[in-house]
Amino acid sequence: MDSNARRWRRARKISQELNALRDFVATGPLVLFFLLAGIELKAELIDGAFRARNTFLIPFSAALGGMLIPALLYFILAKGFSVNSSAWGVPMATDLPLALLALSIFTTQIASRIRGFLLALAIADDIGSIIVVAIVYHKHIDLLALFFSLIFLTIFWLLAPKLPRAAIFIAFATWFLFKSSGIHPTVIGVGLGLCLNHEESEWLIKKLTPIVNYLVVPLFIITALWVPWNLHLTTRATTIVIALVLARIIGKPLGIMIFGELAMRASGNKLISGRDLLSVGMIATLGLSVSLLFANLAELGSDLDAAYIGILATIPIALLAIGITAKRLTNNNN
Repeated sequence: MDSNARRWRRARKISQELNALRDFVATGPLVLFFLLAGIELKAELIDGAFRARNTFLIPFSAALGGMLIPALLYFILAKGFSVNSSAWGVPMATDLPLALLALSIFTTQIASRIRGFLLALAIADDIGSIIVVAIVYHKHIDLLALFFSLIFLTIFWLLAPKLPRAAIFIAFATWFLFKSSGIHPTVIGVGLGLCLNHEESEWLIKKLTPIVNYLVVPLFIITALWVPWNLHLTTRATTIVIALVLARIIGKPLGIMIFGELAMRASGNKLISGRDLLSVGMIATLGLSVSLLFANLAELGSDLDAAYIGILATIPIALLAIGITAKRLTNNNN
């Protein structure tokens, strides 16, 4: 009994240490990735795909569909199978680092056409997921810290073009205040990036890009994948896994395609082709860290292990689907 108790305490301690490391990476170094994403998104807004008025609303609309449809599909499947329906938030989220990595690997010949769209969609998806966490799960938000972080963000925006190196200290203060507010700090990473001009921050991009690509993103993937789970699956747990996989693999691209196409028709702007929209939808099925966050907040109890397995099982299936879709799109374009 004492031996089992010691093993249990040790396993719990290791799990807590892994969670602490995962939280550190997600709220610290990963912010640098979103800073670069914000800079790239601003370039798209000024000189790229979204320079036309209100064009950016199209990927935002697609992101909304990519959140609503998989959540609804999982809820329907869970109710139909009489299993835990509170995991509806798990298939909603897209992980931008994984999505861009898959884009660079599988769709080299069409990446230039869809990168900006995927970037805007995934950022909107992250922001939407964080809003859902704050509202649905009643996460405490420190409004005073949030207010001061916005003030510091304004100072950063004014200071960055004139004194870029001095602005770095303001950026750290902004990140700390935003983190203290209770909102996931990846959002402030995007905000800081949007405050910077792509040309003015070339020195920063050159310094951060190798660090982010070769250290931050691999560390993020390793810590996100390193989760404790139990491989013993009951019939109920297997059903939850299947429902999660189907909700993400089918619901995510379906929601993105429907809402994206409706937004393009409403605006009269064919920003992206149907084939490329399908490619974006398949890449957006990659979700990990935010999905794990939803699983842990949903109070799944004994079904938490099933949710973990559902999240992890989706990744190889999604990669296979992305590879097949990308190959067909490339062949059709040739």
